[in-house]
Amino acid sequence: MKTKLLFAAAAFVAAAFPLSAGAQNQPYDKWCRDQGLDHGSVQICWAYTYEQCMASRVGRETCYLNPKYDPRWRRNR
Repeated sequence: MKTKLLFAAAAFVAAAFPLSAGAQNQPYDKWCRDQGLDHGSVQICWAYTYEQCMASRVGRETCYLNPKYDPRWRRNR
């Protein structure tokens, strides 16, 4: 019974606080990867951190900073 109660409490805490404090300040699409398709690839930008992006890779995909947030790609206005 204690194990079930402990597991339920841990699940509640994990659901209530899903992100670390550092990740909360970052956009959800900060890191991208290119997923290969039969004819080309598609850009998937759906990771708060580099580590999350690397964990979601399939095969030899690489992760990179979303060009939207990368200062090297910003235009001077």
